[in-house]
Amino acid sequence: MQQESKTRLTAAEVGILWTQYMDATLAIHMLKHFLAKNEDAEIRQVNDFAQQVIQNKVHRIREIFRNDNYPMPIGITESDVNVEAPRLYSDSFSLSYIRNITRFGLATYGLALTMSSRQDVREHCNQSITEAVQIDERALQVEQSKGLYLRTPCISPPEKPKFVQNSDFFGSLFGSKRPLNAIEIANIFVSSQSNMMNTALLMGFAQTAESKELREFFFRGKQIAHKQAEILNTLLINSEMPAPMSPDSYVTNSTIAPFSDKLMLQHTIIINQATLAYYGTALAFTARVDLFGSYVRLMTEMSQYLEDAEMLMIKYKCMEQPPLAEDRRALIMR
Repeated sequence: MQQESKTRLTAAEVGILWTQYMDATLAIHMLKHFLAKNEDAEIRQVNDFAQQVIQNKVHRIREIFRNDNYPMPIGITESDVNVEAPRLYSDSFSLSYIRNITRFGLATYGLALTMSSRQDVREHCNQSITEAVQIDERALQVEQSKGLYLRTPCISPPEKPKFVQNSDFFGSLFGSKRPLNAIEIANIFVSSQSNMMNTALLMGFAQTAESKELREFFFRGKQIAHKQAEILNTLLINSEMPAPMSPDSYVTNSTIAPFSDKLMLQHTIIINQATLAYYGTALAFTARVDLFGSYVRLMTEMSQYLEDAEMLMIKYKCMEQPPLAEDRRALIMR
């Protein structure tokens, strides 16, 4: 342990911890609003458990940074949430929200673990994976008991294993196309479901943001997410597959902001990053040419919206800068 304490955090480990801290402090304050308005006892228990787990995660990151004399990021704070504001989202939305952020967390924690070498950071990543699984399990059980869980489509098993016989398997941009394979169905469904959640989240932001500029920006994001979900759903429907349902009933008619502009802008960046990550995964495992082209177009549109969100963060002076490498040229030219 003495040798361990002398080992500096690597750039990868700092980046991992910094990003997790920013995301976790945001999630905690989102859940504070949900908990203040939850009426369903079972959903409230899931929200409360998730908040406690994420608070423990934040505490672990603080301890690692403190032990290394590393400056703490600010993240999202108490000033960014108003628990007295009227309910903005339904209880069922808060449950789906938890499953959605947990899904993205599980997708990133494994990569974070493989990029870390210091034992305390690896233990933190391992624990984060275990905790995310526990949250997801509780949320899934409540979703299923209340009839809220959306299963991905089922397909009939093949009679026997088969090999691809020719390049028709990859299809073309025009003409007939083979049915979707199981991997493509899973990725399309998850991406569509994520966009449906983003549609509801951004609708709430659009209703409650203080400035007209941000209200219009969030509404534009809502329209993009809804349109992209419809494009993905059409791919499923054209293959005679059920598509995720619309979450329009998730959002109330409140126009009083429970969240600061900073929180809402930062959250918009996070959900767009998550969507791009889902698209990137889907793209890597897509074997149909038309699907490849569709994902590229969706990613291009989403990347532009993400860039606009980042520019607004700078304009409103609420983008916290990640740790940078030393500017050697500046040191030389001082």
